[in-house]
This record gives sequence, C-alpha cells and structure tokens, in this order.
Amino acid sequence: MEDMEIRYREIRRSRSDPATFYGLLGMKIEELEEGRALFRLRVEDRFFNAGGVVHGGVMASIADAAIAAALATMVDYEKESIATVEMKINYMAPSRGGELVAEGKIIQRGRSVAVGECAVSDGEGRMLAKAMATFLVRACPEKA
Repeated sequence: MEDMEIRYREIRRSRSDPATFYGLLGMKIEELEEGRALFRLRVEDRFFNAGGVVHGGVMASIADAAIAAALATMVDYEKESIATVEMKINYMAPSRGGELVAEGKIIQRGRSVAVGECAVSDGEGRMLAKAMATFLVRACPEKA
C-alpha cells in the first residue's frame, strides 16, 4: 500500500510540474487509480485552430497523457520504462471552449506491450474524441 502511494505521488508530481509539457498545456490529474487516470484541461484561446475550434493536437495530447498516466500506475520505474509507439484518435465533435476531460484506461498490460484507451469529453460529458494507444514496456538497463 505504501509503495503504491509513493508511486501515485510521483506520477502526480511528474505530471504537474509547470516546466513539463503537461504544465505547458495546463493539464491536471483529477483522479488516479490502478490502470486508470482522469485529466482535466481548461480550454484557452491559444488552443483554437483557424476554424475556431480546439485543435485536434490538444485533444490527442491529453488523451496520450491520460493513457500514459494510467499505465504508469502499473509500472515499476525502478525496473521498467514506457513509451507510446502508436496512437489512433477519432474526433466526434468539436470543442469551442470550457474544458476537456480525458479518462484513460489500460485494457491490456503484457510483459512488453500495453494497450490503453481514452475518452475525451467536454465539461458537460459530451464525447469529443476516442483514442487507443499502444505502449512499449521495456526493462531498464541495470543501474551503474
């Protein structure tokens, strides 16, 4: 239990540092449990594309972040590292403001490959996008 609390604290810390990509966009972890993470992001004017809606890259970024954080709850960083190797996203509705909510879940965690999915919705629960990602889980080399 204590190891899990330490791991979750580190996941939250590493993804809330203002100097990271998460901080650059303003992503916040709202919930974290084994194999699941929920992120929120307040939409800012700088996220809009030329068509006046939130750029798809912003939605893809929060989806990838949510799935990766969900997987991080299942990884021992003393022994393993993770990397996104593929992600597919379907956009279903535009966002014109408010907030984005991304719920990432791990649906399969193998020895070297993990698969996760993420639903991105607006603050009212309207589905905006659905993503699926594959991650490489690899053993870390022995520490020198």
